[in-house]
Amino acid sequence: MSASMQRQRGVALMVALLVVALATILVAALLDRGELALARTRNALRAQQAEAYAQGLDAYAASILLELANERTDTNASPWATPLPPQTVPGGSISAVMRDRNGCFNLNDLAPGNPLHAKQWRPVFRNLLGRLGASLEIGPAVEAWLDADSATRETGAYLAQPLPYRPRGGLFAHVSELRLVRGVDGDTYARLAPHVCALPGFTRINVNTATVPVLAALTGKTQAEAERLWNGGQAHFGSVDDFLREAGVPDGDVPSLRTLIAVNSTHFLVQGDVVLDTVPFTFYSLIERRQGIRVLQRSRGADLGLAGAAPIAAGGSR
Repeated sequence: MSASMQRQRGVALMVALLVVALATILVAALLDRGELALARTRNALRAQQAEAYAQGLDAYAASILLELANERTDTNASPWATPLPPQTVPGGSISAVMRDRNGCFNLNDLAPGNPLHAKQWRPVFRNLLGRLGASLEIGPAVEAWLDADSATRETGAYLAQPLPYRPRGGLFAHVSELRLVRGVDGDTYARLAPHVCALPGFTRINVNTATVPVLAALTGKTQAEAERLWNGGQAHFGSVDDFLREAGVPDGDVPSLRTLIAVNSTHFLVQGDVVLDTVPFTFYSLIERRQGIRVLQRSRGADLGLAGAAPIAAGGSR
C-alpha cells in the first residue's frame, strides 16, 4: 500500500512539474510576443513621427528659399547656407542642412533631348572625367544610358554581366544610378559622386557654388586657377559677366560658356536628421525653386555620395 502511494505521489509530482514547465514556457512566449509587438508598434510610430518632422523641415526650408526668391545670386554664404542646429522636439531632436545642387555637373544635361548636349556639355563632361582621373569612355557610356535607341543597342552588353540588367534609356532618376553605367566601378563612382548630380530636365551650373574640378572643366583652367575662382568655397560673382572676366575666358569661348553657367540656383537638397528614442532617421528632399517651390523627390537613407553639404538656414521667419 505504501509503495503504491509513493509511486502515485511521484507521478503526480512529475505531472505537476510538467504543467509548471509548460505554463512557464507559454507565459515567456506570450511576454516575448508582447514585447515584440510593442517594439514594432513603437518603431512604426517613431518612423511616422520622424517623417512628419522631415516634412516640417521641408516646409521650413521652402519658406527660407521663398524669402530669398528675389536675390540675384546664390552662394555658400547665402542665408540658406546657415545650419539649423539640433532642436528639441517631443521624443528627441531634429536638425537639417541644405546643399545647392546646381554646383555640380547635371548628368541629364547630356541627354539627346538637350540641344546643348553634344556641342557644349559633352566636352565639359569629358574635361571633368580627365580632371578626376576617370576613363574618358565613361562619357559615351553615360550618353548611351540616356538615349533610348543607344540603350537598346547596348542591352546585350548589360545582360551579359554576372548580374544582368537593362540600361535605362532615359534621364537619370538619381546620381547613384551612375554606378550602373558600363565602366563605372566603385572607385570611379566615389571620385565622381561629389561633383555630379541628376537633376530633372536641363540646368545650368552655378559658378558661385561649383566645385574646383567642375570650374576647371568649364573654363579649361589649371587646378590653381580654378581654386582661385573657387576662393575657398566663398566665390561671390554678381553676374555671369563678372565670372567670365575674372576667369579670363577667351572671347571665342564666351558665347558658348554663357549658355552653361549662372550665378543663382534652382535646385536644393535638404538633409533632415531626426533622432527619436536615440534612433537616428535621415531624410533627403530635392526642392526646385523656379516660379514657386516644389518638392521633386523624397528619400530616406544615409549614403548619397555627398561631400561637404552646406547647411540650411536657421534664421528667417517661418
